[in-house]
Amino acid sequence: MTLVNNTIVHSISESLEDSIVDALEPLGGISSFVSKDDKVILKPNFNTGDPFPASTDPEFLIAVIRLIQSQTTEIQIVESSTLRANTKQIIEDILGGELRELNVPVFTESDFNFTRINLKSLGAKYLKSVKLPTKILDPNVKIIILPCLKTHFIAQYTGALKLAVGFMERKERLRMHMSWRVPEKVAELNLAYQPHLTIMDARKIFVTKGPAVGRVESPMKILTGTSRVAVDIEGVRIIQSYQAENKLQNKDPLEVGTIKTALELGIDES
Repeated sequence: MTLVNNTIVHSISESLEDSIVDALEPLGGISSFVSKDDKVILKPNFNTGDPFPASTDPEFLIAVIRLIQSQTTEIQIVESSTLRANTKQIIEDILGGELRELNVPVFTESDFNFTRINLKSLGAKYLKSVKLPTKILDPNVKIIILPCLKTHFIAQYTGALKLAVGFMERKERLRMHMSWRVPEKVAELNLAYQPHLTIMDARKIFVTKGPAVGRVESPMKILTGTSRVAVDIEGVRIIQSYQAENKLQNKDPLEVGTIKTALELGIDES
């Protein structure tokens, strides 16, 4: 286990559940983030239903849920898949029965009430505003994000910052991906909400293409931290450790578009 830029990079050496616990221990454990009867929103990555690392590993999600349930049973998943995909059906097909057994409800695009956030007033240059689910803006809710780590053919990479795209209203999401400055807009999107904890599953990653297919490598790491930016910096370094044709090679991680913009905006500094 190493501590880099306030991010825990933990190598898997025992059971998955134990590894997650160990990766959180230097941060004070899950009890430092979730107290008894807290309301918790989990944001996995089910942009598609493709197998991990394209989507969240069901075993990983269940392990995190069980850990949080040691503190509170008020847990819900909030997610929206790509374009016309039926998010509820994707999650149902992958692990619907297990979630019902654990009494964890799933809220998707058909359930969302949106609030429009003026991002320009918060310092954004390229993404002037965004509609996000009102429930993630509740100051009384704890948000824990569970990104995968992979390259992305448009946004360069997917990690903690890019995970917020799954909260966007679908038409706005499509327009953003078809526009210029996508990496910068991803960073600006993160001005709109504040997660409390990131637990990144980097046991397997894509180092080419992405987000649904690519060359798979197996770093066997779990990254945890309170800063999305710091977690992504270490995630990019992990991707760069493999010699692969992608948009991250030979770049200083601090100069990668999404990370550079996030640092300029001061995301997660407070």
